[in-house]
Amino acid sequence: MQGLPVAPLSAPPAGLVLAYPSSKWKTIRSMLGFVVLLFVTANISTTLLFGGLLDSDFDGDLGPADPLITLFGSLCMIPCVAGFAFFRRPRLTHVIRAKPSAFGNTFNMIAPKTVIQTYEKVLVEHHLLRDTSPLEMPSGKQLWWLFFAGVFFSTICMLPLLVMGLNAFTGALFGLVAVPAFILGFSTPVFAWWSTSNDHFGLPTTRRLAEWMLIAGMVSTLPAIAINSFVSPILLNGVGLESSDASSLGFGLILMLSAPIGEEICKAAAVVALARFIDGPRRGFQIGFTVGLGFALLENSMYILNTFLTGEETAISFAFTSIFRAISSIPGHAVWTALSGYAIGCYLQQRSAPPSTQGYQQKEESESPTQDNWLLVDSQGNIMKQSDTQENQMNPPRWLYAHPEKAIPLPRQPALAIGLAIILHSFWNGSMWTLSILLDDVNIVIYFFATIAWLCFLIVALWQFTRRILPTALSLPIHLES
Repeated sequence: MQGLPVAPLSAPPAGLVLAYPSSKWKTIRSMLGFVVLLFVTANISTTLLFGGLLDSDFDGDLGPADPLITLFGSLCMIPCVAGFAFFRRPRLTHVIRAKPSAFGNTFNMIAPKTVIQTYEKVLVEHHLLRDTSPLEMPSGKQLWWLFFAGVFFSTICMLPLLVMGLNAFTGALFGLVAVPAFILGFSTPVFAWWSTSNDHFGLPTTRRLAEWMLIAGMVSTLPAIAINSFVSPILLNGVGLESSDASSLGFGLILMLSAPIGEEICKAAAVVALARFIDGPRRGFQIGFTVGLGFALLENSMYILNTFLTGEETAISFAFTSIFRAISSIPGHAVWTALSGYAIGCYLQQRSAPPSTQGYQQKEESESPTQDNWLLVDSQGNIMKQSDTQENQMNPPRWLYAHPEKAIPLPRQPALAIGLAIILHSFWNGSMWTLSILLDDVNIVIYFFATIAWLCFLIVALWQFTRRILPTALSLPIHLES
């Protein structure tokens, strides 16, 4: 074979997409791994890092700084960052393409020890191609059934702790169900909403890029934690407002101003970080929606974990927190960030040409199908099964979409959209906090039912608002399911 020219490695042609069979649960398993990494980073590394710099005694006042705490937090972050880089390393596939040609050869060398032999003369090209498999997930119905069944079973197993108190039996039973209950309670509803958006938004998305959207939302919690836990309390204490007491004005200002402003800006920044993948308002809305889910995924893990610290009342607090956050705060974060993503998509569409990320953008209607007939073979020369994955179709159910005539227009300027997201977020937090202050001295039963009633009102309002903005955000002819 000496003397044969070696075919150089070349860039893959535009539009070349390579997918491989994969479990629909693989994406969920990989995302749960990242939650663990980022949970440690957010709750240990970030807390120690910013605490050592701004408030090492954690009393809410600026200073003193402690370099040892900061150093320890930084050291804790190193394995998390290393693990993140390892698990998110790009998956590359070596693709060799051979096309019959009278100007080709029957022997083609693509590496010093690799030769392609064919019966006909062919021209050979080979490329390193990134994974472009489409996002495939379990259906939303499967995930919702898993969530509610898991919460119900876990609550039943925790009830003996409430009725009988802590003993060897109730403690052992609680220990058996605590970890699976925690995982199902905080993550499953997020994945259910993610699956719903993937099924009904009609936007083809590669699995790797979809995972980056969710991860970007999780990462955006890190600066938000610093703002809510350190910067805002220090500023409020500096002007004489106590923020540690849940009934204090300072605490309310954190809920009504610091949290909405800091979190929505951080999530919008995460959408901007993914700007190279945004080819229009619809894609911006989808990315914003998924970023919001990623933020809610990590935030929800903290809330659900806190329910296990309530002692004998864990069964009640776990069930209540898991279910109501699943249908309120989680979609709330997604919708508020989607407003920002839609406006960012409008802005980017006006400012620049659409990106060309393989396997991600929608096919133009005027595009004619290729006439090339390719066969995919593995390294042993066996013909592989061709993909039977169909493109995502817009086929939304009535409960999710209102009629286009009832659609609500959305702001197209990013500043206005982020401002609207902040206002909606602030009203949600502020109304719940104000209600808790007004009902502070009333009977516990009245307090409970009043809180449930107002939360149900907010959930219905969010649902109706979402139904009326989706026709605008997706801007497609919609044929509703009956």
